[in-house]
Amino acid sequence: MRGLSRQHSFWLTGALAFYLVFLVRGERHLFQWFGPHEYWATHWARDYSGGFARRGLLGEMISFVGADNTSYALITIASWIVALGLAAVAIDAMWRLTRRMGQWEAILLSIAVFVSPATFGILLETLGDPLQLILLIYLLTARFVLPMRNLLIVAPVFALLGLFMSLTHEASVFFVLPALGVQALVLRRDLASWTAFGACLATSAIIVAILMLTNMAEAPASNPVLHLGGAGFAYEGKFDSFDNLLSEELTRMFGSGFYGLYETAARVGGAMMVPVFLGLMVIASRYGANIPPTSIQARAAISFALVMLAVFPLMLIAHDWARFFAYILLVYLATMADTTPDDDECKSMPGSAGFVAGGILLAGLTTTDKLDQYRMDGLWWQPRLMLTCLVVFALTALFVMLSRSNSAPQSVPDSEH
Repeated sequence: MRGLSRQHSFWLTGALAFYLVFLVRGERHLFQWFGPHEYWATHWARDYSGGFARRGLLGEMISFVGADNTSYALITIASWIVALGLAAVAIDAMWRLTRRMGQWEAILLSIAVFVSPATFGILLETLGDPLQLILLIYLLTARFVLPMRNLLIVAPVFALLGLFMSLTHEASVFFVLPALGVQALVLRRDLASWTAFGACLATSAIIVAILMLTNMAEAPASNPVLHLGGAGFAYEGKFDSFDNLLSEELTRMFGSGFYGLYETAARVGGAMMVPVFLGLMVIASRYGANIPPTSIQARAAISFALVMLAVFPLMLIAHDWARFFAYILLVYLATMADTTPDDDECKSMPGSAGFVAGGILLAGLTTTDKLDQYRMDGLWWQPRLMLTCLVVFALTALFVMLSRSNSAPQSVPDSEH
């Protein structure tokens, strides 16, 4: 657009992508507001007024500063600020990753990432999820505190982060700790990163261990009453114990014979498909895929594999698997943007254009209100759509393989004289 710099055009594209996803995926919930579902909103209202409660720190902090932690208006405003903040982090990460690429190549790649149920879609579907707040705080802390390398600042900041995240939502350890571990082990490999990882692990592990040993199922009657003006609403579901969640999930996966195993495989595939495709697309377009790989290509691929694998244990005690893989994709993109040197040149692999084309097609197929419960089983929520996406994946893989084979150096036979 004339008069706009390339960076401003990129940000405008990201904002329009978010608005497009909102038009398709935005939902009204309590009191007909475009706010969080009652389940997520209840997390902001839980506190310690009736004694210690799992995930009660957030509401306690809101009450501590004198605000009403049961106000749905306040919860909605805070939830939108967090979701928009995470969207901005994602746009900024993609800008930093693609600014050395061609302008249209960068924009098309980023649109394929943004217009997806695994990125902007999940932020809207799980609006108000306290994990979004934790991830936003972590990503900002990792970007601005870790590079300081001052251990007197890094250690206490990440120790406090470990306390906050484990008391706000214990599942956060499966996102933050693997991301910090990857930075320490693979990407940054410096003392500050190891200090941050150790400090966060030490405090969060203690809290999570206590929660696992003491947690009991809570009756729905213990849920706080949310209100908007004179109208009130109480979430009727219960915050179950870890033992019950584990037993339920194991029975569903392994206690139903062949069909249970088949459904488990389908759910895992449906939850992972889009995040894995988008992650590989970004790696192929930004870093390339040489054989043998360069050091930065190896680090990008290993980091992606590690953070994805780290989510699997969480699947034993929770149902919404696609939500976890979507969140870790956002964390991965921001982590790679933070740790990729500014002077690193883009080295897209042959066939990466096919990856981007497949990503654009995938965005069009999956940005639909039919995937209104994407967070649970991903594409498996709509099996026919999942089958269509599998065809897109297969065609994309075929195009990439053909492109690589055609670009391989051909041996020329010696001419006879």
